Amino acid sequence: MRIVNKKFRIYKIGFTLTELLVVVIIVGIMATLALPMLVKTIEKAKLGEAATNLNLIRTGEKIYYLDRGYFSGGGAAGVTALNIEDPNTASAYFTYTIETAGGLTTDFTARAQRKNTAPNPYSTYYYEMSKSGSITSNGPLNP
Repeated sequence: MRIVNKKFRIYKIGFTLTELLVVVIIVGIMATLALPMLVKTIEKAKLGEAATNLNLIRTGEKIYYLDRGYFSGGGAAGVTALNIEDPNTASAYFTYTIETAGGLTTDFTARAQRKNTAPNPYSTYYYEMSKSGSITSNGPLNP
């Protein structure tokens, strides 16, 4: 905005305090509306990481089964027994375990449990992948 003083020919260029205040309020409202979408996008990326690591565990279990004739099983120790990079050391968001039904090693379920550092309600979510490759969850699969 330009203000001209005709008597002294002084030009003042700038914004008034009211104009700056309106801009700050508008930016604040836009940030408030965008924040929930940002959290959902970040959670969707973390779900993609979990799905990739669960598929890696599934592939490792298949190789383990071809070598020995049974699946590894046995919680987090079952993951380290596979010939893959341990996703528990690489992931800051999930804890990966392998569960078998009743101690049988003819079937398995790989599980990714969110760590307690996740915000609510995401800290209670887990994702499971069965031997067939289907993913199930106690939370939304598309946050």
